[in-house]
Amino acid sequence: MKRKPSKTGFTKLLSADTTWMSADPLIGLLELETDSGTIELAMNRIVAERLLSAVVEFLQAGEGDDAPTFAVERSQ
Repeated sequence: MKRKPSKTGFTKLLSADTTWMSADPLIGLLELETDSGTIELAMNRIVAERLLSAVVEFLQAGEGDDAPTFAVERSQ
């Protein structure tokens, strides 16, 4: 069944979930359910940290009602 694109032309994220395959080393799947199907992304700790960093950077750009409601402490 072919799905129609959304009105905006972008794929909409409907839900996200993770499945752990291994704890040491940390390996798992990020499963994204979208309006055009499921996307499965295999990831390790490095990939997960990069995703987290990108999402935090996006959220920190919010202003007004979309201003961040969290604090991030980074260790180097």
